[in-house]
Amino acid sequence: MEDLKQSLKGLGWYDLFFTVPMFLLFVYLPNYNFITIFINIVIIIFFSIGLILTTHIIIDIIKSNSK
Repeated sequence: MEDLKQSLKGLGWYDLFFTVPMFLLFVYLPNYNFITIFINIVIIIFFSIGLILTTHIIIDIIKSNSK
């Protein structure tokens, strides 16, 4: 149960980090045609992959330094 609570707390932070760039992208490119929406979605996907990889790398470094 503690692992679930910790996972949900981490998921909440990820939602916050994904929501802010998404809103910024749709404000920055306000033209609502297909190509603009597609570019925004691709940018959000790459941002999320980078954020997840960076977070896991930092957590692994902290865990390996604490041992």
